[in-house]
Amino acid sequence: MNNTLGIYFGPLIISIVETKGKQLINHAGISQLAVSGSESQEEKVPEKVKLVSLIKDELKRKKIEAQEATISLSGKDLIIRSFEIPVLPREELDSAVNFEVRKYIPFKVEELISDFQYKLDKSIKKNRVLFVGVKKDIVDKYLYILKELGLKVNAIEYSPFSVLRMIKLSEVRERGIIANISIDLVENDEVNFVVLENEFPLFCRDITLLSEPKESAKSEEVQSGTAFEKLKREIRISLDYYDRMFPLKSISKVFFIMGRDYRLDLEAFIKEMGLGSQFVNYEKFVTRYIGKPLSFSLPFIKGYCSSLAKVNTAVRINLLLAKEKSLKKISPQPTAKTILTARLKLYFLFPTVGLLVCVVTFLFGVYRILPLQKDLVNVVSMQPSVSTVSKENSYDELSATYSNYKSRLQTVSDIIKQQVYFSEQLDVIARFLPQDMWLTELTFQKRENQPELILRGIVYLGDSDKELEMVNTFLLRLKESPVFAKYFRGIEITSIDRGQIEKTNITNFIISCRR
Repeated sequence: MNNTLGIYFGPLIISIVETKGKQLINHAGISQLAVSGSESQEEKVPEKVKLVSLIKDELKRKKIEAQEATISLSGKDLIIRSFEIPVLPREELDSAVNFEVRKYIPFKVEELISDFQYKLDKSIKKNRVLFVGVKKDIVDKYLYILKELGLKVNAIEYSPFSVLRMIKLSEVRERGIIANISIDLVENDEVNFVVLENEFPLFCRDITLLSEPKESAKSEEVQSGTAFEKLKREIRISLDYYDRMFPLKSISKVFFIMGRDYRLDLEAFIKEMGLGSQFVNYEKFVTRYIGKPLSFSLPFIKGYCSSLAKVNTAVRINLLLAKEKSLKKISPQPTAKTILTARLKLYFLFPTVGLLVCVVTFLFGVYRILPLQKDLVNVVSMQPSVSTVSKENSYDELSATYSNYKSRLQTVSDIIKQQVYFSEQLDVIARFLPQDMWLTELTFQKRENQPELILRGIVYLGDSDKELEMVNTFLLRLKESPVFAKYFRGIEITSIDRGQIEKTNITNFIISCRR
């Protein structure tokens, strides 16, 4: 059995873990500050070249000799979306998913390497789709790094899906709908919030707690408990957002993968929200599979679990395989023999098809002529009798009746045309509404034949400048939408201010859309 590597490219730490089977052989960690904090004379060196040098030195220092690797990426590199589509034949799913996902991503599908997985939801009689995408240049960067290191890449996956192998190896047997939250407040790795229904991911969200990657800032925030307070707030936001997306799929239990710090506080917090909780036994897992004690490290777990790519879970997303499928195969040049064969086939095909068309046309004509008289008789007998029109009426009487009905139809048509329809405009609002923005009220009023649509909402990003920017971006997208701007020519922000919801600062806004 050959040794394999799991390489997790986290926001702050690159975790490299070498295993043989499930046995840990070696592991190493590289701080991302070693790349971004290089000396000024090295600033012109591309980041991927620096990464190759740093990883190569670490592999040599740790005497890591594995030749194959699985790449595990953090949420900052990926786009994760969940949505529903009708039940379709398998051959139509690719085009249907690519069409539907355009509503949920800010750029072209053609710019992505993407993979998806679907599952039939019998309760709504639709397919639930899990979509994962990454920009092509990001994939090319990581493949370049591993190629320069002389490593064969087996798979590229989303790091929280790698961690699902730990849950499987820990023999968690819970069925139904559960949430899995992976947390590391010490190393400040991103927090991953994943909701599973019978092991199939329904919802994914990545949370960054500390604003600055400096060690001093990290230590102060962790020790003061600021990071933990942010964590509780973000968990509450994630649960609220999930409940809005899946109101009929309630979470039964929350599983935590984390160190011992704040366990009691988190357990009490989850209990207050009416949910059960359970902590995956990290110490037991390490004793069973690692063979020696190791302090808790979420980047290490992601690297270790990605090295176990042969341990199957219910998630089968592999962006490397998706990239290989997307490459167009170059068709071979035709030879003289194949050209001659094709021409001979055409010479015989045209006369045969022509003769067949003539025969079919003749037979069809005969088929249509024979029952013609019978059809005419049936049509006449099926003519409806109209009480207001008699066959004895004169031409003038028929003309007067026709004019009367035409006037009535015109009146009904005028009433219908004067109605105001907003289905297309509301669809535009739903598509353009960003993930962290919520509409609290939508009002339509018409004064002096001047219709006005008023949008009231809130934004929460933890940063007032970013929240203001998001509101302006939403406004700009409404103005640039041909469907929306065709009806509403005056679109402007009439009010924007700061407010609080449960002691959390948010941005309130009002957008007026006038004819």
